[in-house]
Amino acid sequence: MALAVLVGSGVVGAGAGASSAPARVRVPDLVGRSRVQVYRVMRADQLYFTTRGPGASNDRWRSVEAQSPAPGTVVARLSQVVVHVWMVPARGPRRVPDLVGRSRAQVFRLMRAYQLFFTVRGAVGTRWAFATAQSPRAGTLVPWHGQVTLAVALGRPRPRPTATATATATVAQPVTATPTAANSRVGIATWYNYIPGQCATSYLPKGTTITVTDLSTGKSVTCVVTDREQAGGDHVVDLNQTQFAELAPLGQGVIRVRVLW
Repeated sequence: MALAVLVGSGVVGAGAGASSAPARVRVPDLVGRSRVQVYRVMRADQLYFTTRGPGASNDRWRSVEAQSPAPGTVVARLSQVVVHVWMVPARGPRRVPDLVGRSRAQVFRLMRAYQLFFTVRGAVGTRWAFATAQSPRAGTLVPWHGQVTLAVALGRPRPRPTATATATATVAQPVTATPTAANSRVGIATWYNYIPGQCATSYLPKGTTITVTDLSTGKSVTCVVTDREQAGGDHVVDLNQTQFAELAPLGQGVIRVRVLW
């Protein structure tokens, strides 16, 4: 009987000889692979897969973001793997975010935004509450979908480090520009899959450094304008997914912000 590989609602034949395949197989590593590569690997391993995410409904996706079960998991032949996909090809290296002192929820959100994996040590199962150390350290350049090891602990997350009162008294504080009609705009921000630390506007020169503040929470991020967005309405900036995630959940899609330059 011919094996079939499921993709969304479509079915693709994988050839004959399925009956002679081993009863159990290991799930291949699909993360970062292109659509053509996934088809080829899954046919060879005689497994089914179904896609989720942008481009899954019409089979126009271009690369794999994540998968379940994890690579290396032993499953029965003809089992189904859930593949989360993107409309963009696999991205290049990125810098590891600062995770020390972050809560479990914050770590998951940041690592998903940066498209990195992580493993934990120091607590049993998934009951850990916050990260106490990380390797490699924050700012290290790692491959797309690289892995970070976290030391974690139970209990309440520790406060993130802040300047002490002594340091505040002896170190000159940076001067923050006052929002005016000439150096700020208020409107809608959204996100797209772009380079961390960079963003797009329709009205500022490339190379301009801007501060984007979520008006509902007061949280701010800084980025450099390197791309152009389409002008129109009250849309004022397109953030990369990494920095949007620092202001609000990616699933929220849009937030009202002030852009200051």
